[in-house]
Amino acid sequence: MPFLVPIHAPATRGEPFDFGTHANDFLVKREEARATETFLVRVPGLGAVPEHVHADMEQTFVFLSGVGTATLRCDGDQVTYRCLPGDTIFVPVGWHHSVAADSLEGVTYVTVNAFLPDAKRVGGTAIFHAEEVNTAFAKVLAAGRSERVADETALFRCAETAFRWDGPAGAWVQDYTSLITTLTGSPEAYRVDRIGPFEIARTVTPVAAILTRSLADEIHATVAGLAPVVVEGSQSPLSVKPPYAGSDLDLLVVVRHSDELAVASKTVRAFDAVADRIQLPLAVGMVYQPWLALPGFYSTVNIDPSHEDRYWFSAAQPERLAEATRRLKAGLATVRDQARMAEMFQATVALAGLDHDLVREWRVTPRWRGLDVLEPLT
Repeated sequence: MPFLVPIHAPATRGEPFDFGTHANDFLVKREEARATETFLVRVPGLGAVPEHVHADMEQTFVFLSGVGTATLRCDGDQVTYRCLPGDTIFVPVGWHHSVAADSLEGVTYVTVNAFLPDAKRVGGTAIFHAEEVNTAFAKVLAAGRSERVADETALFRCAETAFRWDGPAGAWVQDYTSLITTLTGSPEAYRVDRIGPFEIARTVTPVAAILTRSLADEIHATVAGLAPVVVEGSQSPLSVKPPYAGSDLDLLVVVRHSDELAVASKTVRAFDAVADRIQLPLAVGMVYQPWLALPGFYSTVNIDPSHEDRYWFSAAQPERLAEATRRLKAGLATVRDQARMAEMFQATVALAGLDHDLVREWRVTPRWRGLDVLEPLT
């Protein structure tokens, strides 16, 4: 047995092995310890780790992000657990097990293997073992998998997810400290608010949206010839979260370049002329056009009558849900494109007039955590 040394391994910097169905990022390999092995498992959105069983180890899973379902069975017994960030599952030897990602953004969890002293180990090294078991996983991948459909809860959870960038895998979901309501609750049933230092999820009752095509036309006529305007949030026909009594009408003025800030500011002020004729408060801000490709802005719809988005005001609910799903998947692809995100962030910093060299770290935050509007720059 070689001399062992302590190991420090950030969860985002493991050595990846991609099975196709999921990936293991090795943090402490079995050849680096006497009795254990540790790795991070990344399950893609709505994907699953195929069912398998171990004869030489016990396993412990600690979930870090996303919402998943773990299924374990042995000798006719079966248990199913819903897994949230922070949850732990112990898998005894001989129990067949699988983990499915119920989240569009996927699931991550740390696995600790504890090898039984009286059992013959399968695979002498971490990579050799992975290559051996990959034969079985490859059969599952080759057979294909049925496409799972995300419901409104999964879609809204994706839209409210924060991401940061680190290591070879790129974007990492940060929802370890999320409220359970925001992870599992139906989006029509709650709203997140702040009271001083407290963040709360409170019960709300959904109401019908008031933003019709005719009202959108009236609003657009007020700002015609100025900057583009999109509706976002619960009044959008693409929102999976319906409005509730007291919710705002969120309108965003789109800015593409710094030289458009002046006309964008004029557009914001133009809404004063129509505010009194609308039945609910207006929440108006400015948004940098590249941000609209992010998951948090999936529901944005242009109010210009000539824009192709006009279709969504009259589309059937299944079509709107399918479009919301498509946009969120596209948003996740954007988030995971490191080059594109780096370019977007650098352009954002430049637009804000900040010194990029002073930025130590950054991440993308969910829409409801607060959009930094660009108005102060005008």
